[in-house]
Amino acid sequence: MNETTILIAFVAVTSIAVVLQTLILAGMYFSTRKLSEHMQQLAAKVETDVLPLAFKLRAVVDESAPKLQSVLTDVAETSSLVRAKAGELDEAVTAVLAVARTQAANAGVLAERTIQRVDHAAASVQHAVSSPVRHFSALIEGIAAGAGQLMGAHKGQRAKTVPKEETFI
Repeated sequence: MNETTILIAFVAVTSIAVVLQTLILAGMYFSTRKLSEHMQQLAAKVETDVLPLAFKLRAVVDESAPKLQSVLTDVAETSSLVRAKAGELDEAVTAVLAVARTQAANAGVLAERTIQRVDHAAASVQHAVSSPVRHFSALIEGIAAGAGQLMGAHKGQRAKTVPKEETFI
């Protein structure tokens, strides 16, 4: 093989490689062009469908943000007010329970004193009633004994007087 044949073989191989590279580049060009067209269609869909939705969503968020902030502020104020009122309610219930306990203790003392006074009054009434009754009973027995003595002296008999147990209390 001579040099010309080798040179022709190298030129042929190089030509085939260049043609192959040209075909590959042409394929890449057509693929890129097809991809570019597809991307343009997607961009058009985004512009017609997604961007208006995004603008509307942004408008709703911008419109709702102050209202949401107001609601959160109201919830925070309500929460602090509820905590304060719960504290006041706890204090009031504690005070009412303390008063109720004191009143219950006072009622117990009052009931005990009332019972003592009723017992004392009953004893005083019993003494006030029974003492004159005993005196009157003793007086009647004395009169009866005296009358029995007088009558017995006339009859000559001496009557024995025995005190009755029922008259003594």
